[in-house]
Amino acid sequence: MSSEVTKRIRVKIVLIGDGGVGKTSLARRYLGDTFEHEYKKTIGADFYVKRDVFNDPQLGEIMFEWLIWDLAGQPTYKEVRPLYYKGAQGALLMFDVTRPETYYNLPKWLSEYWKHCGAVLPFVIVGNKIDIRDLSKNHVPPEAGMEYAKITSQVVGVEIPYIETSAKTGENVNKAFEFLARVVLDYAKKKYKQQTT
Repeated sequence: MSSEVTKRIRVKIVLIGDGGVGKTSLARRYLGDTFEHEYKKTIGADFYVKRDVFNDPQLGEIMFEWLIWDLAGQPTYKEVRPLYYKGAQGALLMFDVTRPETYYNLPKWLSEYWKHCGAVLPFVIVGNKIDIRDLSKNHVPPEAGMEYAKITSQVVGVEIPYIETSAKTGENVNKAFEFLARVVLDYAKKKYKQQTT
């Protein structure tokens, strides 16, 4: 990472998925010890700020200021969640690889995300808890996540990545956010190109 980063962008993202899939654990693992944390659990969301530098082949180094909204997945929060989608530019769409029902609920979450953001926006699909996958007889195989990513890529118009993580061990947690930075930039470039041609 160079000492001079010329480009800085602020990006609001949402972490979405069923309750208990590990959204908060993943966010806290990514944030580490040096982060700003505003706790808003009572109203259905946690809010975090994290700055990170990513390298884009065309644009070079970019400082991302992530405004991370970790949305409560429980049905009781369904009525308040729409408030937190406003202004989002990307999402981590998460499921628990040991609980297939959380995978089957992904379309519902994606629909809610796009509806309340008012556009078909980019995201990364995250299969979490791979550290305990082998303990579940009825786990979700990696191929299922990759297939859903392939289908949704056609809808969004940019490649939607699928990544498997363990918030417990930290495996691929940083990479999930690297993927999200890439897909947000790819989407922004695509929109810019459409507007200028």
